[in-house]
Amino acid sequence: MENASIGPLRIGKLARLANVNVQTLRFYERKGLLPKPARRPSGYREYPPVTIGVVKLIKHVQGMGFSLKEIKEFLLLRKQPSATMATMIGGLERKIEEIDVQIAKLAKMREVLIHILGLHRQGGDAPFAPVLEKHVEQLASEALAREDERRSIAKRNGAVQKSKPKISRAT
Repeated sequence: MENASIGPLRIGKLARLANVNVQTLRFYERKGLLPKPARRPSGYREYPPVTIGVVKLIKHVQGMGFSLKEIKEFLLLRKQPSATMATMIGGLERKIEEIDVQIAKLAKMREVLIHILGLHRQGGDAPFAPVLEKHVEQLASEALAREDERRSIAKRNGAVQKSKPKISRAT
């Protein structure tokens, strides 16, 4: 590392250099993303300078949609000499599939919003409250219809659970 001569870093300086807060570093340490640092006799944590890069890597990979659990597994590969580039392929492919699913959901949401926007533009100066109220009622009605259907199916399958009788307490 180029600036290895700066020596061990206390938690505040590491946080500043890695552009995170101190609580983030403590959290990463508790979750096993960062190894337990050495401590001074005073109890202060002392991190090696390379920890700056590890923290920045965690934040970068997290920004690409990886969970902290996935990142932890990825970081463990640093300690495995037998790990190869191929080791990461499966995880990367799974993440790409997850992203594709998210993109499809977002595209569908976009289509719905464009449709709603078109309906609202057609309404122009019409009052908004009655339209919103009608939509709320429709959503409630649909939910109740789904519940009725669920109960009907359960009843046909003999899976209807009878409610427990209420126990009345004498006062």
